Formats: sequence, C-alpha cells, structure tokens
Amino acid sequence: MSEPRNDLPQTWSGQGIGWIMDKLFALATPAWAYGPTMQAVRNGFLLCLPLVVAGALAVLMSNLPVQVYQDAMRTLFGAQWKQFLGLVWQGSFGILSLPMVFGVCCNLVLDHNQRRPLAPVNPVTAGIVALASFAVLLPSDDFVAQLGVPGLFVGILASVTATRIFLRLVRVRFLQMRIYPDGIVQVSQAFSCLAAGVLTVMLFAGVNLGARALTGVSVHECIHGLLLFPFRLDMLQNMLDTGIAYVFITHVCWFFGLHGTNVFDPLTRDIFEAATQGNLAAQAQGLPPPHIITKHFLDTFVFMGGAGASVCLLLAIFAISRDGGNRRLARVSLVPGMFNINEIVLFGLPIVLNPIYFIPFLLVPMALTLTSFTAIRYGLAPPPLTALDWTTPPLLGGYFSTGHIAGSLLQIFNIILGTLIYMPFVSVSDRIKEERQKRAKRDLLEIACSNAVGPSGKKCLDRDDEVGALARILARDLEVALKTGAGVYLEYQPQVDGSAGRVVGAEALVRWRHPVYGLIPAPIIVAISEDADFMRDLGFRVLNEACAERARWHAAGLDTCFKMAVNVSIRQLDDVTLPGRLAQCLEKHGLTRKMIGIEVTESTALDPDAPHNLILGQIHDLGFSISIDDFGMGHSSLVYLKYFPVDTLKIDKALSKDVASSQICVEIIATIVDLCRALDTRIVVEFVETQEQIDVLDRLGCHIFQGYFYSPPLPGEKMLEYALRMNGRSRDSGDGERQDGARA
Repeated sequence: MSEPRNDLPQTWSGQGIGWIMDKLFALATPAWAYGPTMQAVRNGFLLCLPLVVAGALAVLMSNLPVQVYQDAMRTLFGAQWKQFLGLVWQGSFGILSLPMVFGVCCNLVLDHNQRRPLAPVNPVTAGIVALASFAVLLPSDDFVAQLGVPGLFVGILASVTATRIFLRLVRVRFLQMRIYPDGIVQVSQAFSCLAAGVLTVMLFAGVNLGARALTGVSVHECIHGLLLFPFRLDMLQNMLDTGIAYVFITHVCWFFGLHGTNVFDPLTRDIFEAATQGNLAAQAQGLPPPHIITKHFLDTFVFMGGAGASVCLLLAIFAISRDGGNRRLARVSLVPGMFNINEIVLFGLPIVLNPIYFIPFLLVPMALTLTSFTAIRYGLAPPPLTALDWTTPPLLGGYFSTGHIAGSLLQIFNIILGTLIYMPFVSVSDRIKEERQKRAKRDLLEIACSNAVGPSGKKCLDRDDEVGALARILARDLEVALKTGAGVYLEYQPQVDGSAGRVVGAEALVRWRHPVYGLIPAPIIVAISEDADFMRDLGFRVLNEACAERARWHAAGLDTCFKMAVNVSIRQLDDVTLPGRLAQCLEKHGLTRKMIGIEVTESTALDPDAPHNLILGQIHDLGFSISIDDFGMGHSSLVYLKYFPVDTLKIDKALSKDVASSQICVEIIATIVDLCRALDTRIVVEFVETQEQIDVLDRLGCHIFQGYFYSPPLPGEKMLEYALRMNGRSRDSGDGERQDGARA
C-alpha cells in the first residue's frame, strides 16, 4: 500500500516572537509536569469530569439569577424543585474527593504494572487502600463535608502517598502471603497484597493520631491551617497587601486542586465581610466608604467567570487557539462561565496541575486586583456596595453593584487585559499539545505498521499508555465516522507503466480527517479497525465508494483495462459472504471483473491452511485479480505463490526506496523479477520517488510504478484528469499531453 509522504510541520524556531515562544515552551514543560505522578493526577481529574459537569450544571440551574426563570421552575416543579438539584450536587461535588482519590491511585498502579509486567498489582485493591488512607486523615466532626471539593487537595496528597507506600510494601518479599488455590488467580493476588494494604492504612492512621496529639487537630486541618498561617499572624499591613495575598494563595490552592474560596472562608468572613460592613455603615452616615477591597470588590472585578478570571481564558481560547478540542471545551464552558461557574474548564482543560497555565492563572487575578484598586482609588469607578448573587454575569454585575456604567466599563477593561495575558500561554499550550499529539501519532503509526500484537491479539487498543489512549479515542470516533460518513473518504494513487507512459491503474486509499487530530494515516485506520472489529464495515464502505468512482471514470471515457485496486485485509477474508458481496457491488455499479482488483494487505501472516485461503480462491474464481501487497518483507514469503492464486506482486518500499544505492536490494528485486517472469506474475513497484530508482528498476525488468515521482494520491476527479492526460486524451478537447513526473 503506497502512502503519501509524512511531511509533518517542523518545530517553531527563529527570531522575534518565535524565539520568545520557544523560551516559554521550555519554561512551561518541566520534566516533572509529565512524570507518572502528574499524569496520574491529571487523568484522575479527567475521570471525574462527568461529576464536575453534573455538579456545575446543578449549581447553575439552582442559582441562575433570573427571577422569571426561578418563578417558572417553581411553577413547573413545585416549591421543592431545588431539592432535585441538591441531590445532583450531593452525588457530584459532594463526594468529588472520593473518585479523585480512586482515579489517581488506579492510574499510578497502571503505570507501575506497565513498568513491572511480571509483578502486576490489582488497581481496584490499591484504590480501596488509598480511599481508606484518605478517610483516616479527615476530621471526625466534619467528615462528610470533606468528601467533596474541600477535601480534594488532601485527597490527592493521600492518594499519591498511600499508593507509593502500598506499591513499595507489596514488593517486600516477607510481607507477601503466597497462596495458590487451584484456578483462582484473584485470591492469590488478594492475599499477596493483604499485609501491604493493612500496613498502609495503619501507617496513615498513626500519622493522623500523632498530628492530633501534637496539634490537637487532624492532618487535614493541619494542612489547611498552614495555608491560613500568614493571615492569622497579621503579617499583612494593609487591605491591598491582604487582597493581593488572598488572591495569590487562593489561586495557588486552586491550581493544586484545593477549593481556595472554601479554604479561606474564615478569612473572607473575618476580613472582607468586615470591610463590607464598614463600608455600609459609612454609607448610612453619608461618609465615603473607607475600604476598597471587599468581598463585593473581588466577586465583581477579579473573579469574573470564577477563579482565575476564567472568562478571560475562554475568550483567549476563542481568539487564538487552533486546537479543536480546547475550542469545543470552551464552548461548553462559556455559558456556565458567564455565571461564574468554572469547574468545567478548571478540571476539563485542565487548569488544575497544568504547569503551562500556572503563571497566567496567578498573574491575571492579581493584575485585575491592582487595576481595579487603582481605578476606584482615583475615582475612575465607584466602589461596589450593592450585594449581588455570586452567579451574576460580568458587565451586569459591574453596573448593578456600583450603580454606575463605569463599573461595567472597568469590567470590560479587566476582561480585555486578562485575555491578552492569557493569549500567549494558550498559544504555548496549543503547541505543546500539538507536539504530544504528533509524538503519540508517530508512535501509534509505528505500532500499526509493525507485525507485533499484544497478549490479547490486538496491536494498540489494549495498551495502557498514551498511545493506547489515543487509539481508543480514534476507534470510538472512527466507528461514529463510518456510520455518519463524516471525514472518511478515498484518494487514488496512479499506477504508471513507465515504458509506455500510460496510467494502467490506481490504488484506492482510505483517508480519515479527524476533527481534532487531523489526517489519520491509513495503517492506523486499518489497525484500530481490526482491533475494534469493524474492519468489515470499513472494507465494504471502501469497496462501494471505489466501485462507484470507477463507474464514473468509465462513463467519462477511461477504458475497461484500467484496473482499480481495492485493499482487503485478512480479517475481511474470514467473512464467507465476501465473494458474493464483491459480485453484487460490481453488478450494482455496472462494472466488469477486469476493472477491479483485490489487493491483500497483511497485518498478520497468511496461513495456507486457514479458511481465508478458500475465500481468496473463490474471489479469484469469480474473475478478480489478486495482488499481494508489500512483497519481499514482513510476513510475505514465497509460500504465498504456492498456496494462493496470485496475479500481481507489489514490491515492498523497504526494497524499492534503496534500490538506487543498495546492491542487496538490487539482487533481491532481480530474483523476484525472475521468479515472477517464470510464473507469469505481474510486478508493481511502490514508493518510486526518483528518476534514479526508475532507471535501476527499468534495467531489472520492472515497468509499472506507483509513487510520488508520478503523483501522490489524488481525489477522484483529479485522478481521472491525470489519467486522461497521461494516456493522451482530454475530457474537454480530446487531445492532451503526457506529463512525466507530474506532481499533482
């Protein structure tokens, strides 16, 4: 199967903005950011995304500050309609720490199992141990409340630490209870981890008991107390210092998965609420408000769209991001974000534990605090004195909280400033994600082109690494694309008789343009289709479209000797209905057997004794020509010529691409040519890209070529025009000219 060149875009380099972006790229991708621990935490957040979305929607629907909406919901569902949304919140945000702990642990164990395949650990067992270890760290009097978002940070720490300890103890030989009941592997695995699990939970219980003995509070409360330490010591001298410090440390907490506003609720109540009450008291006495930074100030001018001024991030993604996945996430997050619900983007992008966004996530809210403070200090906008619901959208909030249009104008200025700060980091994020996707695609392509399969007989879908995750995403999307037809199409690469200067055939090549990952190479399409067991659907779709295109070419004047080669995989040859379907497809489109050839592509070796040998013989008996792809390397062998009805051999690229420089390749191809001449078998040489290749191959007796020297794969219309030109005809005038070496 001849394919187009893999001309991937090169990494940015150069001067000016390119140099700056390279530096940002280097700073934003520290090695720790993509280590197994950070990957496990990030994957844990992704696993919790359904709960995050459900909880965010419940909060939005319950608190939407539109009185008409609230009255309509009360009329439709009764006075208790918010109880339903409360239950949704309880089952999502209310227990978010638990699935997070379990998900992080399972990902760490999967990474461990991949590194140590001879000593795998059950992820479920480890996850239960991690959950128990997290539970013993929580305060007894507020246990349930810490199972939600307030317990996320401690949950992540507990999960990572408990899992690492558990995995280390599992490897201690004298702790392993070796029990081998007949045929029950799970029992043996459970007992081998028993002592390690018990010791891990006891260790965490001991640590928590020690913390209570020393400090009087649990480990969970100790961690939160450390975060509040600077404020409780009155280390900050004025409200601006306090506001900047509060914004900074709140967003540091959010970055590490800790709900900063919940953690610092005592600070908000004691300091910022007190400042608000002082302003209201001064206003009642006709005095100017003494405090600028209050809770209303932060909610109105800093936390627009939620923590990190997320509305600015969403606008930056819309303005500059080229990543389809990020743009779709931004569209989903925009409506909740306008009502200051940003958990979808925080955990979906994610912002949490994403080193690329660490700087802007802290910088933007601090910059907005300074600009808003300065504007109010110098009378450019009035201070916000009117209490509003926290879900009030930006612009409206600025106007109603200050009672003046200047409040909305200040919000607009802040949104523009925040968006501009986020934009270069969005660009860097796009670039890093693109590089990772390219690397994963290259690795997946290498696996798809190889002959190796995993223990389950699959090439890629059962892998636990990033390549396996990409393969599973592509498999799900390809199944949908085959049903809807979106993005799946064919291109055709000419097969040229170099001695006569005529196009004698074309190979139909499947293409799939993924909305996020771009053009997916054909070997990946074939590999994931075989792994996911929908190769039959893909094959018949390709066959039907190729026959329909060949019928259009025939109607346009392309003679009946022009052969369309259609690839058939080994998996398709297991289908006993294949010969009949081939005949029906030709009859449907009014084609003869000479117009269509069957090209057998191999992902595994052909077995002469397998049932597909009979199917292949039936196809040949119907009058179809049979080609063996990539002959000379891989699985292909001379045994095929003995057992299978072969009409054409396609010489593998590993031989053809080096034939002008390697004497060994010359001798191998010369041997194949002599053999095919004796057996009256046609030869097609793939991956012909230079005149030097053609000169050597022509001397060896090869005359039919397929490759970039003549043409890359072309859409059906352009393929027809190319063939008519090369064969001395024009669709319009009837006279044309040959274009040797065309680069259509």
